[in-house]
Amino acid sequence: MSSTTSRKKNRVTIKDVATAAEVSIATVSYVLNNTPGQSISEDTRKKVLQFANILGYECNIMARYLATGKTNTVAVVTKDIDGFGAQYYFKLITELSRLLYRKSFTLKLADYSDEITRSVETCDAYITVALSEKEFREFADTKYNPVIAIDSMFEDFLFYRINDNYAELCRKAKRELNSNAVALLTFGLTPECEAAANRTFDKVVTVKTLADIARLDGDCGYATTCKAISDCADKTVYLESASFALKASAAVDAVIKAINRIQSSSEEHDIRV
Repeated sequence: MSSTTSRKKNRVTIKDVATAAEVSIATVSYVLNNTPGQSISEDTRKKVLQFANILGYECNIMARYLATGKTNTVAVVTKDIDGFGAQYYFKLITELSRLLYRKSFTLKLADYSDEITRSVETCDAYITVALSEKEFREFADTKYNPVIAIDSMFEDFLFYRINDNYAELCRKAKRELNSNAVALLTFGLTPECEAAANRTFDKVVTVKTLADIARLDGDCGYATTCKAISDCADKTVYLESASFALKASAAVDAVIKAINRIQSSSEEHDIRV
């Protein structure tokens, strides 16, 4: 018998690991692949990893996890987002995926309601999207790994928060439109973000449908971070087209710093783009 044939015959299978750990084959698969949405206890997870290691099961994901204690996975946590907001955040999440891939991280999407009740963390960090302060704190209180917030405004030096710089956006819009009064056109914002925008802009107009755009005052200047809104408007609108890309870039930088425990000042945790 050749050495190659012998190695294939003696190779440990996922079934062998399941038998040794006294769990199902599906459970072993879920653990070794960090499959989201599965209710697996921490004791079971550890037992599967231990037997896989003892038996010498060849699995790149498991070997990496055992060697580094990391999954090289980042979860983006969202609630239901619709309308123009869905188009904006789709672009943002796509950019996040691209930038994280460059850093050898895999991005996974996670539902807020599911993730807040999960007892086992299957990623190295979380990026939340458009959560109110209350929602963010309720989520972060259940996690030990770093949590980075996009489009959530609150005061807490422990967390990186990444938001639009409304003051700069308003200033640019007034200059480009040559107008002393500018309103912000936006999809639904969290209460804290909307309050911040209202402190800067003359008015904040939440756009849910095309009919909302049709009713806009043609004599007013407008600014937006959403290209889909800008494309649908026949009014004068200043578009900050880089908003989603700047947030994604800042979030990935924050993830790397947080995972590697790189200390930053409280001011550096409050990022405006």
